[in-house]
Amino acid sequence: MTRVMLVCPEPLGHGQPAGVGIRFLEMARVLRGDGHAITVLSPDAGAVDGCRAARLDGDPLIETAAMSDVAVVQGHVANSLFLHAPSLPTVVDLYDPFIIENLHYYNDRGAEVFQHDHFTLMTSIAHGDFFLCASDAQRLFYLGIMLASGRFNPIVFDEDPRLHSLIALAPFGVPAPRPARQRDLNGPDILFGGIYDWYDPILAIDAVAIVRESRPGATLTFTHHPNPALTPQGKLGEAMQYARKKGYDFVRFEPWAPYEQRAAFFERFALALLTFRRSVETDLSMRTRVYDYLWCGLPIVTSPAPGTDEILTRYRAGAVIPVDEPGAFAQEILAIAGNRDEYEAMAGASQQFARDHQWERTLEPLREFCRAPRMEKTKDAFSSRARAVERPQSMLDRLKRRLRA
Repeated sequence: MTRVMLVCPEPLGHGQPAGVGIRFLEMARVLRGDGHAITVLSPDAGAVDGCRAARLDGDPLIETAAMSDVAVVQGHVANSLFLHAPSLPTVVDLYDPFIIENLHYYNDRGAEVFQHDHFTLMTSIAHGDFFLCASDAQRLFYLGIMLASGRFNPIVFDEDPRLHSLIALAPFGVPAPRPARQRDLNGPDILFGGIYDWYDPILAIDAVAIVRESRPGATLTFTHHPNPALTPQGKLGEAMQYARKKGYDFVRFEPWAPYEQRAAFFERFALALLTFRRSVETDLSMRTRVYDYLWCGLPIVTSPAPGTDEILTRYRAGAVIPVDEPGAFAQEILAIAGNRDEYEAMAGASQQFARDHQWERTLEPLREFCRAPRMEKTKDAFSSRARAVERPQSMLDRLKRRLRA
């Protein structure tokens, strides 16, 4: 049995976790099922079934680290763990590329956000022993950073040319597949979900307004984020103001669904819609809601993003719209809602997706590490600090070494 501490940056006590919180709850469940003793630290010490809970601040963090065999951490709370707690084998979860997402906040918040994010990411890269990410694109992105920082180095490469012992894929997961159910396509009722500042809710509103020209009962639902203090809500404010200005009573803003009740909430809808402008953020992010929506059998109409595109294409569970035109989104929504056979095929395909993405399977690299935690022995060998004190080799030194080879 391994004593695992999960250091979650999001509050869990309200029962309405977003992506990072969901991921930590499911990590706790899977690792607990493997027989490990789990302590979950979060800002509010929210209870997790079968686990010890503690508040994420100085003394509990240090005390828990001293009693643990391995830590799992994500985001800015890693700074406290690495700078203040006793050293122990640590998994850094990089599934959420926060440094890229938060570039959107520069105009409102200045350089401080990026500076904090950069410090956090580089501290985590320097001190972590094993890393998780959500996609091949993310893995290459983080390997580039690791190469620049010295964590991807000749020793690691020699021992493991594919670097799976350093950074592994652990995408999001879903619970057991849900039974297929008949949905009302007459509206249709369309779910967008939470609005982050890299989304384009106005494009979605305009698309559904066009849908309503043919389907007057169509609605569009956004949800309020459960942690607004942690996540700026500029685009949400814009969407609310736009809907009021246009007099669009078909646009709804509802509370975030509690985690244990989200399936019933999702099943109120016939389709999901996601709209956003293309950027590096869309190249790297893996949308948590895509997994949840497919788990509940919702076909998805979305703007292009490599990770989402690959999933929807492979499982034939939705449609990708390559242009930022509301009419193109509206046309696809009407086509899916107007063809019951096509709709049922998409909804059914999502069940295979759910079977392939069970949390026990997607978190297997974490499970393997927790069975045998280890400190990565080369983390300081090629760090910038180590390179700074080494004497650079002269041309003569290099020539002598080549002649000896």
